[in-house]
Amino acid sequence: MSLTLPSVCPLDCPDRCSLDVTVAGSKVIRIDGSRRFPFTDGLICGKVRKFGERAHGKHRVQQPMILDGPKGSGRFRPASWDEALDRIARQFRAILDSDGSSAILPVSYGGSNGWLTDGGLDERFWARLGAAGLLRTLCATNARAGTTAVYGALPSADLSDVELAGGVVLWGNNPSASGIHLVPWIRALLARGGKLLVVDPRRTPLASLATLHLRPLPGTDVALALSMAHVAFRDGLADRGFLAAHAEDTEAFEAAIETWSPERAGALCGVPPGQIEAAAHLYASTRPMMLRPGWGLERTRNGSDAVRAVVSLPAIFGQFGVRGGGWCFSTSSGYRIDAQKWQKVPNAPPAGRRANLSTLGAELERADPPYRAVYVYNCNPAATVPDQAAVVRGLSASDRFVVVHDQVWTDTCDLADIVLPATTFLEHHELVRSYSHYAIHYAAPVIPPVGLARSNHAVFRGLADRLGFGDEPSFAVTEIELAAQIAGTLPIPDAWEQLQEKRLIELAHPVQYGPAGPSAPITLVGERGLPRYRPPPSNADLPLILLSPATARAISSTGYETFAAGSATLDISPEDAAPRGIVDGAPVRVFSPLGEVHARAAITAIVRPGVVSLPKGLWRSATPNGWTSNRLIPAHVDEHGAGACYNDARVEVALR
Repeated sequence: MSLTLPSVCPLDCPDRCSLDVTVAGSKVIRIDGSRRFPFTDGLICGKVRKFGERAHGKHRVQQPMILDGPKGSGRFRPASWDEALDRIARQFRAILDSDGSSAILPVSYGGSNGWLTDGGLDERFWARLGAAGLLRTLCATNARAGTTAVYGALPSADLSDVELAGGVVLWGNNPSASGIHLVPWIRALLARGGKLLVVDPRRTPLASLATLHLRPLPGTDVALALSMAHVAFRDGLADRGFLAAHAEDTEAFEAAIETWSPERAGALCGVPPGQIEAAAHLYASTRPMMLRPGWGLERTRNGSDAVRAVVSLPAIFGQFGVRGGGWCFSTSSGYRIDAQKWQKVPNAPPAGRRANLSTLGAELERADPPYRAVYVYNCNPAATVPDQAAVVRGLSASDRFVVVHDQVWTDTCDLADIVLPATTFLEHHELVRSYSHYAIHYAAPVIPPVGLARSNHAVFRGLADRLGFGDEPSFAVTEIELAAQIAGTLPIPDAWEQLQEKRLIELAHPVQYGPAGPSAPITLVGERGLPRYRPPPSNADLPLILLSPATARAISSTGYETFAAGSATLDISPEDAAPRGIVDGAPVRVFSPLGEVHARAAITAIVRPGVVSLPKGLWRSATPNGWTSNRLIPAHVDEHGAGACYNDARVEVALR
């Protein structure tokens, strides 16, 4: 007999769909969208709809495994949980005694997890241990540095306010791959005569419907946005009244952008000057028009400055003060939640050194003193971190103890000393928040753990016991008790009671610079000066820019375990393929001084000339030579956000 139970999708997508999961005994039969969360209203994507195949698939790690041969040999033997945790605790204790706690580096990421599996007992454990800290910079840090430089702590608008907009700007954002609920809203907007401006090097599905589509070269968005601002002041489109009331340095900004003519910016961006002028006039004449930037915008050496320039446009054009206007990036900061209220623990030693995840390979190779142990969870760094070869070398070092806790056997598991089986969201309790809307969800398990899988919470409790602090109040808690503690810190009365009863709390939508009260002053120039365009720092002589965007198949590396071996394709434009003698389906190599990646060519007008594309998150098995786009992505970071610059990879392509 089957039973349908409520749940919520935690995958790395801003929408957080409410789900109905049909189970029979301990097996997931079907995953559907539910209408419990009005924002997602029953619509879900294929990524979570097929998640039962991941939970019960052949790639699932179902018991602890211990390396039974040299690193990289692939020889592992089954072990009990007691043996695995005892060995980890002994190894940690030896490192604590010989090298100190900062020689232990936790490597994790949080996009596909909620507060219980990312930022719950794990953060308490690492703080109590005194382990090295991790700057988790693969996503959002450059964007955060950009938005806060202009607006301080101004909360993002809520994406559902698009239903009240007269138009939308999608700047480096492809909701057909991530955040699919924006797609029907935009189609409805267009049907009622609204406008759509798309700024993206690729011809995304919605770009084909756009009122205007600009296709700048990656890394040049800062120039394009400054040029639109130039047109606004030149043509009398700027809202000087709003700027006088809210901006600190309008005159300095106006003087500084005088040189950013459409002709200058167009030559740099590869966008006709007339299109830049048309975009500025479209944005000025459509009221209100919501700006929806995407994460591709921030992933270059100009990332934080590009975000500064782009999110300044609603202020310059006077698009604030009403629902449907302003900008919607991530709503996360708008919850006003202080995670330290539940993560801070008594008896914690001083915080140790910190490593930047975006430069993990270099950190592992050059750190002095070295990192003796790496504990990986919620993350597949061998597939997702820039300078892939350095990451693989660093994790493969024979004198470095590596633990991986994951749901399926990933590329990083291949490099481990111990692999632990993790639960999926279907098998543990979770608290999650949307980051395109203002809503918090609670989900209970719908099936028991598959095999011997354990949640992060259970594993860190077990390690705390073995390291002598498991009886402390911070660690002697169940998942449910920790969920109640976290909910008790939220600025919402009776939050835990509401979440248990309704599984969902929706919060009020802020209106940026609306009638509710004063907002922080706007800084268009500030101490950092005008947003700056920087040329490529490496391999600038190479003719093509490699993108690695999310796709409808996967947003991160989650889900690519079922991708057919060696089947990766490189999108390349007809204009770039022809002079290289490349035909559709031809075997090609994508190369730079950093290395090369093998794939099959897919000739398509989706990418503009000068740009090629491999999917984000591919596993090493997806390419014939075992390397993915991250093999070619340099490990430099944004100057202000310290985040990864995935879209700075300059390459050449040739037949192989």
